[in-house]
Amino acid sequence: MKRIALIACLLVAVLITASYPSVPDVSSAKGVDASPRIDPDYTSVVIPPNIAPLNFRIKESGLDFVVKISSGNAPAIEIHCPDGTCRIPLTAWRKLLTAAKGKEIHFDVYAKREAGTWVQFKRLSNTVAPEPIDSYIVYRMLSPNRAYSRIKGIFQRDLETFESSALVTRRDGTFTCFNCHTFYQNNPDKFIYHMRGNLAGMMVVADGEMRKINTKQDPMFRPLAYASWHPGGRHLAATLNMFHAFWPATGERQDFEAVEKRGDLVVYAGEKNPIHTTREVFENTYIETHPCWSADGRHIYFVRGKDRPLRVDSDIAAFKFDLMRISYDVETGVWGTPEMVKAYSKLGSSCSFPRASRCGRYILHILADQTTYPIHQNSSDLYLLDLRTMEHTRLGQASSDLSESYPRWSSNGRWFSFLSNRRDGVSALPYFAYFDAQGRTHKAFVLPQDDPAYYDTFIDTYNALELVKSKVRMSESELARGMQQEAVDAKFPDPPAVEAHTDSTQKQAPTPGGHY
Repeated sequence: MKRIALIACLLVAVLITASYPSVPDVSSAKGVDASPRIDPDYTSVVIPPNIAPLNFRIKESGLDFVVKISSGNAPAIEIHCPDGTCRIPLTAWRKLLTAAKGKEIHFDVYAKREAGTWVQFKRLSNTVAPEPIDSYIVYRMLSPNRAYSRIKGIFQRDLETFESSALVTRRDGTFTCFNCHTFYQNNPDKFIYHMRGNLAGMMVVADGEMRKINTKQDPMFRPLAYASWHPGGRHLAATLNMFHAFWPATGERQDFEAVEKRGDLVVYAGEKNPIHTTREVFENTYIETHPCWSADGRHIYFVRGKDRPLRVDSDIAAFKFDLMRISYDVETGVWGTPEMVKAYSKLGSSCSFPRASRCGRYILHILADQTTYPIHQNSSDLYLLDLRTMEHTRLGQASSDLSESYPRWSSNGRWFSFLSNRRDGVSALPYFAYFDAQGRTHKAFVLPQDDPAYYDTFIDTYNALELVKSKVRMSESELARGMQQEAVDAKFPDPPAVEAHTDSTQKQAPTPGGHY
């Protein structure tokens, strides 16, 4: 038996050796004074110690390629890349990142020229941060965002590997809007998402159970949409929103423009199922949207813009939103008065998607030329507002010449995610950036893929991207069964006296296709 076992081990060793061909000898390579072009651009970035391999393609001419990845005295990774595609072995990559926490890792790229000689490009270096990133993302996937966006479902992806799985889909191909999934402090076991259509309701997932709540109660003109969990985990700040969309038919692009024509702010108290609001943020003069709680849970930040007539496309430019906040006591249900945090409209900009840092000092947000729908605006960039100095700063290391949108903090506050269409101007892709203890933002990098050519043929778009600490344990089948239950009506005990559907002085026919 021992002899058979020994033979089996030798055969396995032979097979492993055959499956991993030896790396060519590049010891005689001549150095060249040029950095290699690689795609995606994983150069001079700070990466988490728990990120999946940064697979890439070498965009240089050559008959053969070798890549060596090293850090200090840790064992180097040597990869033979005959066609210029560099796929990094997962186990070796994990070991290297663990050894390189807080240090640089180096990428040495070698190319074989037509004369048969090898050259070595200038070394590329990245830094491994000491702090990890939350290990999962949850996102919606949409079809090409042109004249109409079809939602394919809600999915999750392991950032430490390339594994992804569906959470909420309609396998029969019928259209259903799944939107605005929101996690409690990046917790995969406690979150909400909204269903529209014939299964309408707000799905509340907590402690392995699901509830469906009907939040559309008079005088609410829509159910809840954008939401944020209170730090205590029992209350949601949320808005109900009405979008109007336009599809300009000029030029080569037909991406739609959208504007919120109505938005109101409420608090949903999950345990007793009531909705609370105040006339200050539930009225027709202003549009309130994109709520988020402060780190101490005493205030709700949101963006607000004045409602205006909307008759033609050019009217959209007048819709600009300021950063606001309002106090709310979750114990007594007492509201304060809206306070201006930053009057961005006076600076010619429009604010959207504010998110307070865990330390309470910063507000991460988007500024664009107009509206709260920045994904098709090239003016849309990431900004950081320092609440101590009240100075706002464009995050140039993370922003681009094209659109950025939907920023979200990691649970430890050292990373943030966002969406950007910088690669092709159409598809929004997930990007991540390191935010160090000194308040500095570092260069962003795109979500790694097993096939580094993945984005070349990707025609969908990521949407509503959330960082989550680990995998959502409730299965797709459990979530599907939960969606079939009857919705329980939320209570709205003391609604403001307001004509909720439209301001009569600006009444107009709804724009075809307006939706959210």
